[in-house]
Amino acid sequence: MDNLSLNLITGNTDIIFGNYSEKLKLISKNRQIIIICDSNINRLFPEISKKYISINITAFESEKTLQNVEFIYSQLLELKTDKSTLLVAIGGGIICDIAGYVAATFYRGLSVVLIPTTLLAMVDASIGGKNGVNFNNHKNIIGTISQPETIIIDTNFLKTLPHEEFKNGIAEIIKHSIISGGEFYNSISKNNDLKSGIISETAIKSAIKIKLEKVSADVNEKNIRKVLNFGHTLGHIIELKQGISHGKAIAIGMLMATKISAYFNKCDNKLVDEIENLISFYELPVDTSVNIDKIIESLEFDKKKNNETLHFVFIENIGTVKQESISIENLKKCLLALFN
Repeated sequence: MDNLSLNLITGNTDIIFGNYSEKLKLISKNRQIIIICDSNINRLFPEISKKYISINITAFESEKTLQNVEFIYSQLLELKTDKSTLLVAIGGGIICDIAGYVAATFYRGLSVVLIPTTLLAMVDASIGGKNGVNFNNHKNIIGTISQPETIIIDTNFLKTLPHEEFKNGIAEIIKHSIISGGEFYNSISKNNDLKSGIISETAIKSAIKIKLEKVSADVNEKNIRKVLNFGHTLGHIIELKQGISHGKAIAIGMLMATKISAYFNKCDNKLVDEIENLISFYELPVDTSVNIDKIIESLEFDKKKNNETLHFVFIENIGTVKQESISIENLKKCLLALFN
């Protein structure tokens, strides 16, 4: 399969497809390699620890903390890491986030290669250079935007992925398709193969290209890249406060964002029904009866907050989503009216 790349003034990120071990050998260039690995992946693929120095981490959202970052820092010091060391993340979005943050901050910047092992990480979390950890029960509130050197997509990892985790990735694919519209949206609408856990490299590549288009136009998320947050403002809060998976939370967040868009006359209720049916087809949750008090309380700490306004992604139609400023007070009134 043809490879992809993210080309920026600050440098390029190559996105290559194939066997992770073979590709890593080609790009390592005799550098010291240290793996930051999901302990579950290390158990399923024991050759990783046999072949490389590996720092293993439990990949739970609760472990995405500064304490774990400090643990990795201490391990890197013990391993006599220097500026030439290549950090390699092998795991899902949590591992990619932590490893990317460590790489961006240790010695003021180390090269990092991301090897995502989940569908969610392949199509979304590993792409675009966002790295971060949670703090005081607020998601990704500490972080950087720092691009990896290379991303290796090895779909063999998906063979061991539980179906519930696969569905987390489908939620992000749904988001990408809603943002882009057109052929990609049509291809994933009621796709029985995808629903059953079958996805081609071509479909993964299509999803990645949608994100690359937004990131390359706005790497630091000042404008157009913000549309990739569709469903995430509320979804991230639901994920942390209700303790559910990222994909399920984002599915609920997307449906809530669509209902909010209809409330402000950005779209009609026909679109609400269409998105609800799409999410429901993939057996992702459509129950928007969430704890509104906790959501309202958390809005004050959202990263997209600016004084008393919030950057919120509204949808007008499939393929047309826009971020606009909305007063937090008006958003609170809307939430109470729709979901209380």
